[in-house]
Amino acid sequence: MESVKRIKTVRLRTFFLQYLLFLSTGTILLLVLVLGLFTLAFSSNIILPANYAEKEIAAFKERLASSRTVTPDSVPGMVDYTVFTQEGELLAGNLSRSEAAHAWEIIQQGNTQDSHFYTTALHGQEIWIFRYSLTPQYASSLLRSYLPNPQLLGVLLFILGILLQAALLAARFGRKLTEKMAGLQEATENIQRENLEFTVKPSGISEIDDVLFSLDRMKEALHTSLKRQWELERSRREQISALAHDIKTPLTVIRGNAELLQETTQNAAQLEYNGYILRSAEDIEAFVQEVIDLSSMQASFVRQKSLVSTAEILGELELQMKAMSSGKDLHTHVQKDTLPAFLFIDKELFQRGIVNVIANAVEHTPALGSVALLIRGDDAAVHFTVTDTGNGFSPTDLKEAATQFYRGDQSRSSGNHHGMGLYIAESAAQQHGGSLTIANMSSSGGGKVTMSIPVSTGGRDGYEQE
Repeated sequence: MESVKRIKTVRLRTFFLQYLLFLSTGTILLLVLVLGLFTLAFSSNIILPANYAEKEIAAFKERLASSRTVTPDSVPGMVDYTVFTQEGELLAGNLSRSEAAHAWEIIQQGNTQDSHFYTTALHGQEIWIFRYSLTPQYASSLLRSYLPNPQLLGVLLFILGILLQAALLAARFGRKLTEKMAGLQEATENIQRENLEFTVKPSGISEIDDVLFSLDRMKEALHTSLKRQWELERSRREQISALAHDIKTPLTVIRGNAELLQETTQNAAQLEYNGYILRSAEDIEAFVQEVIDLSSMQASFVRQKSLVSTAEILGELELQMKAMSSGKDLHTHVQKDTLPAFLFIDKELFQRGIVNVIANAVEHTPALGSVALLIRGDDAAVHFTVTDTGNGFSPTDLKEAATQFYRGDQSRSSGNHHGMGLYIAESAAQQHGGSLTIANMSSSGGGKVTMSIPVSTGGRDGYEQE
């Protein structure tokens, strides 16, 4: 495995300081831009200075003092005013009646400002009250109607500009940080999938690369550990398989001689002892065969699947089911419903699994009982369900029946099995991408075991309804 290569890195805080530097620089440039735009607007008379209205009022006051008659048309357009008599009667102006009354009240109180500034001038028997603000204003009345005052508009534009650039910079740096984290994510995903043949890609950020280097060392240690474990497991399976085959030879000799002794003249005690030998030899032989089957199944990591005729599989299962049930006079029944014409399976492995399920049902069904096999297909899978009329599974059995070497309690255990049948069946189902479900029949209380395997596209050539 290739080790991770170190490259020039920066610290994570430096990475974020770059973000802050860009944000600060952008803020300064934005401020300069806003000030530049306002300066251009002032020089172009698009925006008038804050004291513009005050100057216009001062100039108009001089006109009032020198002219005997003044018409509303001569009042500057930027000036808000109202005209009262000495007695407080409203004569004219462009302020509303309520605004004019408020202006008169302010002047009578001797004040010159509230939210606005006020100033007065006498023209004959008339009192002119002028209202103005010391804020910049638009020269265009249309802009004054639809936009906030220039001062507020500048603040709003500046805030919006900061938010926009912060969002853009956050998106850019977020994308960049995601790219830096990609190697870390890829490494963890590969380790999670137990794929250790990958090269760790450095990110260029010190803290992330430190984690990547740790993952790289962990990957190498894990690879070495798994390889050693796999070799030990393979050696163990080979030894068990070899031992099982070696046991079969003397076991065959013991059983053969016991059968020969049975044909000779023996007294009652000798016949009894000879029967013990034969029964024990049969038990050992069955157990050894289960061990050989399990070792063979575990050793085959890559199974060779092919299209197998469903009718052919069912025919063989029905024959084996009848053969296993004949010694106990069990009634057998096979029912088929909506099956694909072909199954994409490893025939030997699959048959070994389902036959173990049937054998388990036969073993735990009393004489003259019944064992049924229901094969049903749907869009996702084909389900092989074996039911019996035995005592069913206990609560502990429902959880542990498929555990290796689990023999169950006495209510369902005949003592003639070694806790391998349902374990082998579940292993076969899982190697086909399926599952094994253990339950009890609600009607009879007997056992119900379902082996489900997914329907491969290779096997969906057609369905048959039976």
